[in-house]
Amino acid sequence: MDTLSLRLFIRIAERGVFAKAARDLTMSPATAGARLAKLEEQVGARLFHRTTRAVSLTTDGAAFLPYARQVIETLSQGMSAVGGHETEAQGRLRMTLPGSFGRMHVVPYLAEFALRYPRIELDLRLSDEVLDVVAGAFDLIIRNAPLSDSNMVARKLVSDRRMLVAAPSYLARFGTPQTPADLANHRCVTLADHPRWRFADGQSLSVPRALSVNDGEAMRMLLEQGFGVGVKSVWNAYQSLQSGKLVALLPDDPLADDVAVWALYPSSHVVTAKVRVMIDFLHQCFHPVPPWENPSRQSGETERHHAQK
Repeated sequence: MDTLSLRLFIRIAERGVFAKAARDLTMSPATAGARLAKLEEQVGARLFHRTTRAVSLTTDGAAFLPYARQVIETLSQGMSAVGGHETEAQGRLRMTLPGSFGRMHVVPYLAEFALRYPRIELDLRLSDEVLDVVAGAFDLIIRNAPLSDSNMVARKLVSDRRMLVAAPSYLARFGTPQTPADLANHRCVTLADHPRWRFADGQSLSVPRALSVNDGEAMRMLLEQGFGVGVKSVWNAYQSLQSGKLVALLPDDPLADDVAVWALYPSSHVVTAKVRVMIDFLHQCFHPVPPWENPSRQSGETERHHAQK
């Protein structure tokens, strides 16, 4: 499988017209057709639907495309390294991140990222599900869940401090818990995969659930409406705490502080320039103090980034 055939495949996918893609690579239509046929034979799948006027990716072709791009980008970086040149950050960066965290604390910075790195094309997937970075052909995954895959390289972006919270309306009706043991007498809202609450002193409670939900934003809304007591990340709940919609509980009994937001990529992958600059950029956004721990930073974030350029 030669790189020129891979470049042809990528160019056809981008142009959507076979003849134009062949012309871009100074190939005759006959030569391009032969190369594509050979590539499909090697892959073992049909990569395009063809009509007389246009082509479109098949399901297999769409699945193969990010891997082909990664091969070309990795090869380019390797050649630059051998030549002693710094590889410019460019290409498509396919990235997945948690829905709520991404919307609140990554998307607002991406316009600045695009100004710094105009040759990087972002392809984002926001989901609270833990997506498979390899099966999804992702270059980078941002995750605030326990790490269990030893085949991943992880860099900590920022701590994910969590606390017990409830709405004033709920506390007025049911009282304020004074100790972790009091939670047994309260309505508790939990995330689907977190039925136990662990405290810094080693206590671990299986709480009585009034409701379980798999979406962090929905959980925060339920808590604000007085549904019960729940555990929230400070990055998600800080605005509700500032406005008084939620109140922090049990300040003398903090939750275990062992959760973080991580940047991950497969250990088998070469760290391309586009991945490295995104990780460095996000790390910079959250340090030395993340904006949700020091909200006064938010209004000046754009100016700070411009000043550091």
